[in-house]
This record gives sequence, C-alpha cells and structure tokens, in this order.
Amino acid sequence: DSFVRSSDLLKKMYKTVATDTAKILVKSFDKNFRSRYNDNDFDYGNQNSGLTFWQKFKKWINKILKKIFGLAPDAPEPKYNLIILKTLSALLILSALFVIIRVLIRRKGRWFLNKKNAALPLDINDAENLIKQADFETLIAEYEKNNNNRFCIRLYFLWLLKTLQDKKRIVWLPDKTNSEYLNEIQNEQLKTEFAYLCYLYDYVWYGEFYVNDTDYVKAKTAFLRLIGEEVSNE
Repeated sequence: DSFVRSSDLLKKMYKTVATDTAKILVKSFDKNFRSRYNDNDFDYGNQNSGLTFWQKFKKWINKILKKIFGLAPDAPEPKYNLIILKTLSALLILSALFVIIRVLIRRKGRWFLNKKNAALPLDINDAENLIKQADFETLIAEYEKNNNNRFCIRLYFLWLLKTLQDKKRIVWLPDKTNSEYLNEIQNEQLKTEFAYLCYLYDYVWYGEFYVNDTDYVKAKTAFLRLIGEEVSNE
C-alpha cells in the first residue's frame, strides 16, 4: 500500500518537471583535426618560465631542502633555507675558483715566462721552478738589459743543467751538488768542460764576485757553446 502511494508521488513530481524541447545539434571532429595544432604556438610543454638561472637554482635547492626537512612542497619557505642557500652558493663559487686556479697552476706556467711577460717578478733562487718552467733565452735577455751579469751566469748554469738532464747526461735533483753531477757524466771531455763552468759559476754566484762585461761575454760564450753542443748531439 505504501509502495503504491510512493509511485503516485513520483509520477506527480515528474509531471511538474519542465521538459527541454530545444534541438541538440550533434557535431563531430574532423579526422585530421590534430594536424592543425602542430605549430609551436600550441606547444605548452616547453614554454619558458621566465626564471633566471639563479632563480631556477634557488627553486631547485629549496625543493631539495624541503624534502630533507620533511616539509610539504607548498609549505612556506623557512628562514633557514636562505642561510643554507647562501652557504651552498658560497661553497659552489669557492669550488669553481679552486678548480680554475688549480688548472692554471698545473699548466706549465710558460705564459709567465714568455717574451711578453718576461718582466714579471721571478725568484732567481728557485732553481727547481726555473729548470722546469723557465724560458732561459728570454729571461737572460731581460737581465742583460739591466746589466745584471751575475744573474745571467746563474741562469746560464741552470740552463746547462736542464740541457744535460734532457740529454740524460745527469739526473737533476734540487739537493744534488755539482760534484755529484760531475760523477754522473761519463764523457771525459764533457766532464772537463762542465767542471770549469761549475768553478766559474761557484766563483760568481756563491762568491758574489762582480763580473765585468768582458768576462761576462767569455763566460756566456763558454756556456752557449756547451749547451749548443749538447742540444745538437743526438
């Protein structure tokens, strides 16, 4: 009985609802409609966000920090994030500078000793770096301009040591003495000539004796002759 009453009630409700009599126009897509939307204007996947590199980097770091500290992605940026970001940025800059400086140092430093840079300050007592890196001809020419014959003798002697090492006549080491080099030389004529130049060098450099231009030319000739002989001796 209650079921019949419910049915009658529903029928009355349906009769009171307005009926939509408007005509519905059914449209269909053209089969090739996708081809009209292949231009870059319709590519929304690679649009430039307008952010600078620094802003993108900051956003990326913030995202990582939020994950580390268990914060929601949409949570406000904590104040300590800025401190951490500045610290990381400073470390990144310092690391980049360290790498650049290390690369420059590892290069053989020849731009410091070439002709256009030969006037830069140089430690004449640093035999190891001079033998490894120096452009002796350029350096000697610079010291000759200042009439510094004593320094030139020093450079000629180091140049000779480098030449003998390159020709495997000696094994150069910073703490070796000239006597040790003499003992390593097997050729008797070379040993005699080297012994004389060692004596000349010790007399001028360690004895700190003044070398006039005439004596300097003689010493220079002796050094260049022996260096030239070794260079041309294959």
